[in-house]
Amino acid sequence: MSKVTDFYAKAIADEATKKELTDILGSKSINEASDEQLVKIGELAKKLGFDITLEEAKSYLTSEETELGEDDLDAVAGGFNGKGVGGDVCSGDSSGIGMPTK
Repeated sequence: MSKVTDFYAKAIADEATKKELTDILGSKSINEASDEQLVKIGELAKKLGFDITLEEAKSYLTSEETELGEDDLDAVAGGFNGKGVGGDVCSGDSSGIGMPTK
């Protein structure tokens, strides 16, 4: 993993830092961030012990490293298996499960 990836993992694990990232980006995604926003994110990274230059941030965002690898996908994989937690399945009038189709 790169130091940008390490910073991001640390930043999103902390609610206060995640809020600072959101405040910097506003309604933009990280891929839409301006140079000014990336510099501010770099300053935030420095407070957390990561020295990330604007060039490194831009290079990371345009690299294939931003794609999730197999290990990353396995770590976040999920979904509905039809069994729910402990084999329980939501049922009842409001669940939508077992409802007749028209």
